Amino acid sequence: MSADTEQTALSLPRGAQAPRGIGAVPTDQLRQMLRDHFIKPGEELPGAVFLTEVTAPGRSTRRADAVHIATWASRGGGEIDVCEIKTQRADWLREMRDPGKAEAWWPHSSRFWLVVPNTGVARPEELPPGWGLLVPRKSARRFQTVVEPAVRTPEVTPALLVTLLTCTETVRANALRRQANALGDQHREQLRKARQEAGPALDPGVQQRLRLLSVLEKALGGRLVPGTPWGDAVSTEQAAEVLAAFARPHLEQERARRRAAYLVEALSTHEGELAAALKLLRDGLGVTETP
Repeated sequence: MSADTEQTALSLPRGAQAPRGIGAVPTDQLRQMLRDHFIKPGEELPGAVFLTEVTAPGRSTRRADAVHIATWASRGGGEIDVCEIKTQRADWLREMRDPGKAEAWWPHSSRFWLVVPNTGVARPEELPPGWGLLVPRKSARRFQTVVEPAVRTPEVTPALLVTLLTCTETVRANALRRQANALGDQHREQLRKARQEAGPALDPGVQQRLRLLSVLEKALGGRLVPGTPWGDAVSTEQAAEVLAAFARPHLEQERARRRAAYLVEALSTHEGELAAALKLLRDGLGVTETP
């Protein structure tokens, strides 16, 4: 198909109805919407399995974008819906050039669906024989069936069972891995917060400072607060002025007392040595010690 033909195909035929469905959405979002169509969100026992990117049984390399398997008899137990998802018109036009792509999955499906966000991506008259067409509704979980698919009994072969079981196990393992990663991240975040909150309480230096602050507040007769004080509180500025005016001379006097006491202690330690040295000096000078 030429570029001109593709461009023409993107336009609606004259007199055609407006596209049915919703606006453009990413493939991942449409896939999640399709899952919600088949399996109601939050159901603990949905009675179905929804798989993505499933390789066809046997030696084929063809992959189905999504496979829904009903497991409860009340919900069509044993039926298999195989879905091809397209979100771009250009991708669908390329798909039309290879109509045999679905053959690998066709015998193993009860229904084969094309899933698009709207009929502007794929028109009903363009579908190969037997394909169904699903588009999302604007305000409902369940999709709208634009074209009914052919229905058949799927061929359940050992190769199909191996494929589905393998994919199911992969999905389960990936889900457990994501859950483990999420729990690990949650644990690490809780541990970080706990360490952050407990850090000051665990630091001996901070504990000592808090005790000193408590003693200071008790002496000042109020709790230290930043800014303008209220009630019995004392501002840090006020405390600083009080300490500068009254505490500094006392502190200087106390420091001088400690220096003098240290000097006396040092002299006392060497008192015997000083007395002996003084006696030698007097004897050498012939000076008699005054009684």
